[in-house]
Amino acid sequence: MFTLTLLIALISAVSAQTQSLSDIERAYNGGEYEYAIMLGHKNASAQALVLAARARLALIDLGQSGQRKTDAKAALKDAEAAIDLDPENAEAYLMKVAALGMLARHMSKLKSFRKGIAPKSRRLLEEAQRLDPQSAWAQAMMGMWHLEILRRGGTFGARVTGAKASEGAKNCGKIQQSTGFDIGMGVQCGLALLHTDGFEDQAVTILRQTCKADDADIAYDRAMKERAIEILDILDTDGLKAARKRALYYLNGKASK
Repeated sequence: MFTLTLLIALISAVSAQTQSLSDIERAYNGGEYEYAIMLGHKNASAQALVLAARARLALIDLGQSGQRKTDAKAALKDAEAAIDLDPENAEAYLMKVAALGMLARHMSKLKSFRKGIAPKSRRLLEEAQRLDPQSAWAQAMMGMWHLEILRRGGTFGARVTGAKASEGAKNCGKIQQSTGFDIGMGVQCGLALLHTDGFEDQAVTILRQTCKADDADIAYDRAMKERAIEILDILDTDGLKAARKRALYYLNGKASK
């Protein structure tokens, strides 16, 4: 009888946690990011903390965070806690990379170099790819790693890290052929490629692909799709220079509420 009671309790606990994860995903998809963060911390499983970090990063990316640096640090903390709980969770490593990237925006190039943000991020991305070799998201983020280092660090950044525009374009290109095309990463890659000489055509192709992708009623994807439409409209009406200027606004994390 005791064994049966214990088994029922364990099944109930697992069911409650699964339901809670569904609630977190529903809140995230609906754009209720603060609620998703609260639910994530309440659940406190590795995947719940990953979702909380993702929600916090969405707040920053969409200009809905009043304290970008504070929120980036909190997302980093959640990602690291998720890795401690489940070292095999590939998405946790990706969230850590994204949080480090957000924090790097608040650093000078020299400080970012001294803290080793670039090599640390690359190691995390390589671990995520090892854990999930089929992850288009990890491939795209590796592409962004190359392109963002070149954009912010120039030739010096490329020399000390090994970042290459061709590698960035190749990795971003893989998201185009993936079965689970990710609108958010598609837009990020598109904006970064638009700012990379020689890859403007690929940027336009990716941005157009995001405009046609199904956003599946996910608030973040809808917002990113609107961003892609805006950049393409500027490109058509005002030219590459104006489109690059607006893309840089988003790449630098200056989206407003």
